[in-house]
Amino acid sequence: MANTEQCSVKGCELTPGASLEGDALCRTHFISICYEQLERYDAMQKAHRLSVADAESVRRFINQCSRQADEIEHQTKDLENLDRARLLHIILWANELGRHLRRSPRKVASIPVRLSSDKLGSAWQEETQTLLLSRHGASVQCGHSAKPGEPVQLVRLDTGQEVQARVAWQRPADSDGTRIGVEFVDCDNFWGLDWGMVEETR
Repeated sequence: MANTEQCSVKGCELTPGASLEGDALCRTHFISICYEQLERYDAMQKAHRLSVADAESVRRFINQCSRQADEIEHQTKDLENLDRARLLHIILWANELGRHLRRSPRKVASIPVRLSSDKLGSAWQEETQTLLLSRHGASVQCGHSAKPGEPVQLVRLDTGQEVQARVAWQRPADSDGTRIGVEFVDCDNFWGLDWGMVEETR
């Protein structure tokens, strides 16, 4: 049965290929809306006009747009070079903006974890440890290549708890080895810490 769904932008009859904040969008409008919103949020962040509520909204948006852009870039067979470049730019821009929106203090802690990626053709798994914790993620030692936006699973080896996450950044090897930053997808306070106390003593 043919898909009769259309892009939610008024007057556009193209088939949706992505969604943002509940709206089905064709690829062209997805890219243009991502650019408009990222420009707006970037300006707000630089002008220090982001409230706590604004920051949460921005984080949700950049998580959505970078994840959707990554899926389109990997799954679309007839993607033009210009669209591919724009999608990659959206992913990088969203991740850069996300790094400026620190949601909670950081705590130095070494917790044994297992990281795994189910990416088709390049799945991997390794046991490692955290370096820094935050309420919404962590930086972790990692010997595998992990692109920003790539989904990963993190398991605490001390408790067996599991959480879905995505790679926020990867830094090249230095004296401490290669490390990546992961952000949890839908989990609050996975580490079970009193962040109010952490913030007071950081």
